Amino acid sequence: MDAAFPDAAAFWKKAKAFEKLAEQGAKRKKGFARYAPEVLPSGDKGKPEFPPVWRADERVRVGIAGMSHGFCAYCQSPVSSNHPGAKGEEKPPGQVEHFRPKARFPAQAYAWDNYFLACMGCNGAKHDKWPAGGYVRPDKGDPGSRFVFAENGEVEARDGDEQARCTVEDFDLARHWLTQHRGTAIQSHLDFVKKLIGRPGIRLQEMLLTRPVAFSEAINQNVRRAWADGRQKPRKASRERRRRGR
Repeated sequence: MDAAFPDAAAFWKKAKAFEKLAEQGAKRKKGFARYAPEVLPSGDKGKPEFPPVWRADERVRVGIAGMSHGFCAYCQSPVSSNHPGAKGEEKPPGQVEHFRPKARFPAQAYAWDNYFLACMGCNGAKHDKWPAGGYVRPDKGDPGSRFVFAENGEVEARDGDEQARCTVEDFDLARHWLTQHRGTAIQSHLDFVKKLIGRPGIRLQEMLLTRPVAFSEAINQNVRRAWADGRQKPRKASRERRRRGR
């Protein structure tokens, strides 16, 4: 990585100085390439840019794709199925997304824990944005619980969760076709689950997706909601029958 820079020592010195600037200040928002273009090599278009070491070896992207099981780490769309690449090589699609954008956090441009696999929609929407409170990390805690997924695929942040709100907005998680695909996946699974709710011997755990698949977080959240609603209705109906019997 250091060999890709004209002067690695100068890069790290400037990068650390840049990150001491106010996080939401004007200089920081303009990006590191504007702040210290002299420490970055020139790209194909002659402009200073970070050496894309994360693209130099396909094993890097394959490893990053494996961390999110081949799905976009943000919207859980399938993006990394292997397909024939140049000269017959296997290349996973999708993009390496810098959670903290390298333009704003240059010292983390090559940090492994700053990498996630993202689809073009999420990565393109977010670009170099970074709100004051940051975003929901896909690999910390239970990130899916911080969002509310409707049966039709719509998504919104939990009330009062500013990080989640910014994540929905800046990654454009409510974009039209993503919402449509997510809704279709949810409805398909719910059609199966609703036929079994209330049957003897059927447990909620058997209705949940136990391995990561496309939109499994959104699907499981709706299954739990449908299960809770379905279990309540028989009890209400039973109470109503008892009242009538009296």
